[in-house]
Amino acid sequence: MKRIGCLLVGLLVLGTVALASPKLTASPELYDFGVAMDGVVVEYHVTLTNSGTSTLTISNVSYNCSCTSYSLPKRSIAPGETVAMTVTFRTAGYSRYAQPVSQTLTINSNDPTRPQLPVVVRGVVRTIGAHEGAPATLDAEFYVLVDLRPADAYAQGRLLGAVNIPFADLAARMNELPKNRVVYLYDETGIQAVQAGQTLQQNGFLLARAISGGLARWWLVYGDLFFAWAPGAARTPPMGTPYYGTFNVVDPSRLAQNFLYMVDIRSSEAFAQAHFLGAVNVQFTAQDGIATWVASLPRAVPGTALAIWIVDEDGSQATPIAQYLQGQGFTKARALLGGIAAWRAAYGDTLLYPSL
Repeated sequence: MKRIGCLLVGLLVLGTVALASPKLTASPELYDFGVAMDGVVVEYHVTLTNSGTSTLTISNVSYNCSCTSYSLPKRSIAPGETVAMTVTFRTAGYSRYAQPVSQTLTINSNDPTRPQLPVVVRGVVRTIGAHEGAPATLDAEFYVLVDLRPADAYAQGRLLGAVNIPFADLAARMNELPKNRVVYLYDETGIQAVQAGQTLQQNGFLLARAISGGLARWWLVYGDLFFAWAPGAARTPPMGTPYYGTFNVVDPSRLAQNFLYMVDIRSSEAFAQAHFLGAVNVQFTAQDGIATWVASLPRAVPGTALAIWIVDEDGSQATPIAQYLQGQGFTKARALLGGIAAWRAAYGDTLLYPSL
C-alpha cells in the first residue's frame, strides 16, 4: 500500500508539472528571402511566443556559421508573452554553393516537449548578370519625368516614360509625385517648367528640375529622339523659342545621357494595381511580338543612352527579354532582379502607384 501511495503521489506531481510548463512557438520557423545578391545582408524577425503556463527560459541560440547571428532582447518569456528575435544572414561568398542555400539557428529552452527548436533562413544567392539590375541600382537611378502640356498635346507625342500633369493642374496633383526623387519637368519652351519647378521647390520637392528650353531645345539638339508618337501623328517640331532660365534647370543632355524607360510586362490587372511611376505596360504573346516591339524602339546616338528596365513579378520573364535586348544592341537594357517582389521586399510600395 505504501508503494502504491508513493506512486500515486509521483504521478500527481508529474501531472502538475505537465500542466504548468512552458511552450515555445516561433514564427516563421522557415524564412525564404527569395533571391539576394552575393554580399547582401539579409535581416528579418522571428516572433517567439510562450504559449505555455509557466516561464520559458532560453538558455542559448546555437548556429554553426559566423555568417549567421541573432539579437534577442530577453531570455525569460512569461506565459502569453511575445518577443522578437532578429536574425541576420551575411550572404558574402554563398553564390558559389549549390542553390538554394540555408542556415539553421537552434533555440534551446526549457520547453519540455521541444527543448530544441530550429529556425531556418533559406534563399538563392547569386551574382548579378550584365542583363540584370538590383533593386538598389534602380532606386539610385530612378527619376520622374513630367510633361506639363495639355492632355491633347501629350497624347500626340511625348518623351518616353513621361507622366502628364498639365501645368494648370500641378497645384492640385503635386501629391502624386515623390518628394525624395529627382523630378524633371518640361513643356513646349521651358517657361512653364521653370515656374512649375519653383512651385514644387516651395512645397518641399527639393529635387525638382526644369529641362532648360523645354521640348523646343530638346528638338534642336536631338530631334525626336526618345519620343513616343501616337499612330498617325504629324512629327513636327515644337513651336516657340526655347527659354533657358537660370534657377534649378538642367540641360537636356543630363536626361539624354541615361534616359530611363520603365517597361512593365505583367498583366494589365497587376499593372493597374501598382506600377512604377512613368512605366508603360507592354505584353507579349510570342517571340515575334518581342522582336516587333524591339524594332520599334529608338536607337541612342553618340552622347546618349536608353536605359531600359524590364519589370515583371519575379524576374523570370523579364530576364530573357533583357538578354534579347542586349543582343540587339540595347546595351543598357536590364531586368529588375527578383522583379516587383524583390523591390517590395527591399522598399515596400515606394515609387509604386495605382493607375488613376
